[in-house]
Amino acid sequence: MPSLENRVVLITGPARNIGREIARAVARDGGHPVLAGLEFDRLERLRDEIGGRALAVEMDVTDDASVAAAFDAAAATFGRVDVVVSNAGVMGSGAVEAVGANFLDRMLAINLTGTYRVAHHAVPYLTLTRGYFLSVCSTAAVGHSPLQSHYCASKAGVYAMMDCFRQEVAHRGIDVGVLCPNFVAPATESGEPGPGTDELMKQLWGNVNAEGTGTPVADVARDAVHAMRVRARETTSPRSMFFVLKAPRLIQRLFEGRFKADNVEQAVEASRRLSGEGRSVTTAIGPTLQG
Repeated sequence: MPSLENRVVLITGPARNIGREIARAVARDGGHPVLAGLEFDRLERLRDEIGGRALAVEMDVTDDASVAAAFDAAAATFGRVDVVVSNAGVMGSGAVEAVGANFLDRMLAINLTGTYRVAHHAVPYLTLTRGYFLSVCSTAAVGHSPLQSHYCASKAGVYAMMDCFRQEVAHRGIDVGVLCPNFVAPATESGEPGPGTDELMKQLWGNVNAEGTGTPVADVARDAVHAMRVRARETTSPRSMFFVLKAPRLIQRLFEGRFKADNVEQAVEASRRLSGEGRSVTTAIGPTLQG
């Protein structure tokens, strides 16, 4: 299995959590991570931590010029781009009856259209290197739970998009893959455990993102590096969850039998209450409750 030695790996959304740990793991494997995202002060600190192998560039996946400039900067510095990891994304929870369509619009703009935009600009660079495009998706692409219609729709769209994209570029030697993490235990910048499950989803799932319950973010990064090494078509994190991708309708039936009506209604009521206060549960840049 080849390493990423001297491979140039452009990673979107590397300021926090999964993206940050992927950047660290790429560097440990000998690659040159291009840290392309928002929160440039965080990117600079990560670049300095990694050392001369890394480049930090600003990128907003909702802006064409910004994405194009980041790819140009990577190529100008290293001469090529071998791998693109489309990781930038947001999460959120809210009932359909409680949150407006603007909540969905924002989720799609970043998670789905943002991934499309990155792929669009990546093609010329990956054509030159016969490279690899990895989209950080989610098991939520195939397993859909209450109060996550917007997030699940965005990730299901990414999953389908990568199937289409793969067929368009395979003959050029470009491979396309998806990494679908399950519940992930986030970490702070220093590596300490981060916030757990948001207050709405906790009523349905429990604290599934807590340390010791969710998949450690470092393990997700390890699985991402493995996917890059073997140019995987699709994988999960943990990899033992791969069956989720193979039997999605069965998984969905199991999901729908899991939730008690009282718990669902309590979560919906909590979502309505937050909406009435002008708030929503979303991770714009980190797990926070934002207005």
